[in-house]
Amino acid sequence: MPTGLCLPFLTDAHLRLHQEAQDFAASRLAGPARRMEARGPHTDRDVREILSGTGWLGLLIDTADGGLGLDHTAKTLVLQAVSRVSPAAGAILQASILGAAPIAEYGSVELRRRLLPEIAAGRCWPSIAVTDPEHGSHVLGMQATARPSRGQYILDGEKVLVGNAALADVHCVIVRTDQPGHRDRDEPGRGGSLTAFLVEQDAPGVTVVPAPVNGLHGFSVDTLRLTRVRVPAANMIGEPGDGHAIAQMASVVYGRLNLAAVALGIHQQMLDETARRVTTRRRLGGHLADLPTVRHHIALMQHHLMTAELAAYHAARLLDAGTDCDPWLHNAKLTAHRAGAASSELAKQLYGGHAARLGEPIEQLRRDIDLIHAPAGTDDLQLLRLAESVLGPHRPQWSTQHAARRALRAA
Repeated sequence: MPTGLCLPFLTDAHLRLHQEAQDFAASRLAGPARRMEARGPHTDRDVREILSGTGWLGLLIDTADGGLGLDHTAKTLVLQAVSRVSPAAGAILQASILGAAPIAEYGSVELRRRLLPEIAAGRCWPSIAVTDPEHGSHVLGMQATARPSRGQYILDGEKVLVGNAALADVHCVIVRTDQPGHRDRDEPGRGGSLTAFLVEQDAPGVTVVPAPVNGLHGFSVDTLRLTRVRVPAANMIGEPGDGHAIAQMASVVYGRLNLAAVALGIHQQMLDETARRVTTRRRLGGHLADLPTVRHHIALMQHHLMTAELAAYHAARLLDAGTDCDPWLHNAKLTAHRAGAASSELAKQLYGGHAARLGEPIEQLRRDIDLIHAPAGTDDLQLLRLAESVLGPHRPQWSTQHAARRALRAA
């Protein structure tokens, strides 16, 4: 379970859920995790089937919409437990929790009633597609467009690094609906108007272009190509101009903490594997773990993990309490990745050349933790946002808006 530092954040219900997630991951995901890794880069559909029956896609979906109605602390626990056994399965699960967020937060009554129960039941898997090929984290610079046409919109453009692109049934796609220079609802004077649309995977003109990466085997982050895709106006998520807010809310409120949780699971497994190695690897009548330098490295890895867990669960607790906590969410993702990367380097020292040997668990884990860096903003972007929280310009607190919407629905 998470370290004792996290216990003040957890209720008995949280602890039961965590045990359930641990047991499920050990019994249902350990075998598929090995097969996913052996196959190399691909889109794994077997794990989708395994996870579909858990109800975990609906962890944060309101009970009125068919979900479990739990909190971000519960989500963090589940993602950490799953990712400890299978980082790829954790990444697959978090990407669909992220994809459901725009519908749950901004969707019309009709969209919510039609899709959220299907998502919560694992029958419909969503993704979110924001990033243009040439603009990265500069969301307001995107060039993908939607133009109105007789009660529909016609979407054109490409989105890259789309988690679960080849696995999803529906995509929340953020595109430009006005020319650059028009004002966005949440960023006055900062760029053109962006709007979100729900796009069915089987709609004519939707193409998934494989774009494999070197880790998290089984999890796809492919390219979504839209060529004159016709979308009903009723598939607009939110209002015209809400696209930037939807993208930012998903990234800050959901994405950063989701990825921190996946990083915690990878980090824990990295520590487990390294501790197992140094306590069983013989050296001069003893074991590697007998050496003070080795023990120091293990201590540092534990220190990094405990620090990252504290940052993540503190941020989750603040978010669940409805507190202004965007900087803590930035910090959670930043700390989880940097702590995991630091432990990865320490593990490399203890494994020597074996750290690069294909088939070694540590080689896989080192690749997997590296892929936590870019999604939902690189470390440098998190640092920029933390600087802004102190020095300005001060941005909207997406965590506060998220809490207000949840409270309104609960009422």
